[in-house]
Amino acid sequence: MAGEEVLSVDLTSQADSLMLYPHKALVSSASANWNEFYLQYHRQPPYEMAEHSCRQHRIIIHDRTLQAPMLATIEEMTQPTPISSGTITVIPANSRNWACWDSEHQFIALAFESTLLAQHVAEAPGMRNVELTPTLSRPDPLIHSIGLALRTELESNGMEGSLYVNAMTTALMAHLLRHYSTQSQAFPTITSGLPKRKLQQVIDYIYEHLEQDLTLSELAAIVHISPSYFSGLFRQSTGLAPHQYMIQCRIDRAKHLLLKGELSIADVAQSLGFAHQSHLSRHFKRLVGVTPKAFLKRQ
Repeated sequence: MAGEEVLSVDLTSQADSLMLYPHKALVSSASANWNEFYLQYHRQPPYEMAEHSCRQHRIIIHDRTLQAPMLATIEEMTQPTPISSGTITVIPANSRNWACWDSEHQFIALAFESTLLAQHVAEAPGMRNVELTPTLSRPDPLIHSIGLALRTELESNGMEGSLYVNAMTTALMAHLLRHYSTQSQAFPTITSGLPKRKLQQVIDYIYEHLEQDLTLSELAAIVHISPSYFSGLFRQSTGLAPHQYMIQCRIDRAKHLLLKGELSIADVAQSLGFAHQSHLSRHFKRLVGVTPKAFLKRQ
């Protein structure tokens, strides 16, 4: 690879992505507008990638065990790398990268702009000049779970909404800063939740906008704190992440509307921002224990 020109790619471009892999992604967030965060799900044949660098930070979440080790390079770090399901590779933005594998490779590629990570660095007290650490094939159950959850979100046509994606992104950024950055940082321990008045402001806003796809940033702005810090405080105050609390509120409202009998189940789902009736029914059964139809028959 020495002396060869390094290909420069931008993963917001489908054409650039096809310069890396022989086949296009099976699933992509290209049209999902995930705010500087991107996901692709790949199943690629045996292949040797061109040496390249990418504008975005990348995390490769390996979804299948390879029979033989992958040979991979990040900057000057080259090694045969055993690949098993659930291991991850972290490739910082603008790092030289190359890899080859000799059997079908199935993986999730998460990519995000440097500005997204920088935003979370700025919100972490005392953190300065943080860089991601290149990592070849390390088991990480949390990142694996986040990747699977986000892939499911895409495959279900975004039923959980942007608040859910923002929560997953925030958790991923915090985890990367703790475990994959060049500067270790003791994160502040949250010893109390939101003040009662501020918590009530957020809850009132949620109930007034149940039909809307509220974002974590929008809720945090109500009480004038960062999204990542707000998420932790809200969870301590309520026992639920913001997106979980909002689903609970929607189901509570759905029970009230169903009992009034003025709307069909499908109309209730639409009025509360659910993607469709089955989306409402799934969450209703999970939280109430029965489907909306069974709930009505009990009354």
